[in-house]
Formats: sequence, structure tokens, C-alpha cells
Amino acid sequence: MSLIKWTEEDDGRIRLGLPSDLDLPMAQPLLDSLRAAFKASADVGVQADAVERISVACVQALVVAARDAAEQGNSFAILRPSEVLADACEDLGLAGWLKQWRRA
Repeated sequence: MSLIKWTEEDDGRIRLGLPSDLDLPMAQPLLDSLRAAFKASADVGVQADAVERISVACVQALVVAARDAAEQGNSFAILRPSEVLADACEDLGLAGWLKQWRRA
């Protein structure tokens, strides 16, 4: 069972709610959830306000999802990223990337 919550909205958008702890073992479930979401919808949002800990591998999974969405003309957004996620992106030199994909 994944700790990532899946919600399909009435308009067909998929929202993935991230858990508070996105440590290294969560990287593959996160990537799998993102891939499944994009198979189900061309509009995927990741609710990230609960993230209290995140590994580099999980940040990489989000970057891959954003890149793939852009290449395929899909919509992707990181919704309300937590301060921890924002700080991790800043530390990795990805503050600009987060700003591009962030939505309040």
C-alpha cells in the first residue's frame, strides 16, 4: 500500500497527495504513482504541503515528472509545496525549477 493519496477530480484531473516522509524508499512508489497518474490524465497535480522530509531521489522523481509532462504537452503542478520541499530544491539548485512548476 502506498502512502501517496490518489484523488480523481470531477474534471478528470488527478491529484496526488504526498505523505510527510518522502525518504529514499518512497522514491519508487512516488515515481510509479506519477506514471500511473499521467496514464489516467493529462493534468496531474502533486499536493506537497505535508512534506516534512524529502530525499534527493524523490526530488528527482518530481523533476522527471515535470520534464516528461512538458515533453508530452501535459499539465503538471506542485501544489502548495512545503517549506521543507522548497528548502531542498534551493539546496539542490532547483529553486527556479520549483518556481516554474509551483502553484499556490
